[in-house]
Amino acid sequence: MCEQLCPEDLLKNDIDSLVKHCLKVEQDRKLSVNSIKELKRYLMEFGKYCKVNGISSPTQLHLDFLRKYSEYRCINAGPNLKKAVVWSLRKFGKFLNLIQVVSDDPAKNLRHPKFHPRSRLPEYLSETELRKLLEYAAKNIKKRDFTIISLMATTGLRPKEITSIKRCDIHSNNHYINVQVKGGWLKKTHISFSMSALLSNYLAARKDESEFLFVNTRGKPISVAWLQHFVKNIGQDADLSIPITSNCLRHTFATHAADRHGKVTTKALMGHQRLSTTEIYTHLSPRHFKTVTSCHPLGQIERSNP
Repeated sequence: MCEQLCPEDLLKNDIDSLVKHCLKVEQDRKLSVNSIKELKRYLMEFGKYCKVNGISSPTQLHLDFLRKYSEYRCINAGPNLKKAVVWSLRKFGKFLNLIQVVSDDPAKNLRHPKFHPRSRLPEYLSETELRKLLEYAAKNIKKRDFTIISLMATTGLRPKEITSIKRCDIHSNNHYINVQVKGGWLKKTHISFSMSALLSNYLAARKDESEFLFVNTRGKPISVAWLQHFVKNIGQDADLSIPITSNCLRHTFATHAADRHGKVTTKALMGHQRLSTTEIYTHLSPRHFKTVTSCHPLGQIERSNP
């Protein structure tokens, strides 16, 4: 992922060498593979911008220059890209200050534009639509695929988490699965009695010896790309009212869990690190508005005059 560094590289104070060193440090800190890829791309782009503008030493970096670059890089970009660019620059600034090539972190006060998560509420399936999807799957697809879609719908696991589950992670008798979740920690994910039975039946029918829970026809673990394509296709085949994705199934689970159990329990079920992330789901379902709409004076009139 990151290029190998020679001892001489660490003595150089040019931007390119320091970018390589920063990436190596983040890799050693166990930053995820995808995050390392993103960080490398953004910092390499920043290094090229520095060259074009005659910046060769980290001591020449200052807040106004970083802001100017951020604005240049994110022209007509959405909030997610702006957030990612600022994140990469702050990583780099903190690293420069940590190894003391600069006396003060130049990106310390760099901020990305604030945007409220409720401006883009996630789509989710109603209980009726979710039941329609699972009933279609039970009748029309093979056992492995039905087990996959059922597990996603009843646990809210991410695609990467689904593809990395191994047989030894399944504890059907005790109704839970050990899942390596985002952030690298192990989460004990509870499953229903029905899901436990479904997993047991699926494993009993397996003829291969792969350690992974879900494998393709070659005995290799299924990929995230295949899983996302599979979810999209089954949503179309089931003739649902909205196109579904893996994230849509996760949002569906979170929304209905928040309906029934509240945000604190849902936070644990989803594996969120911050409660603010879970709060996105706590007021989505129409069920929460029933008591409010019944108090409207017009509703009282309609009930008294059928």
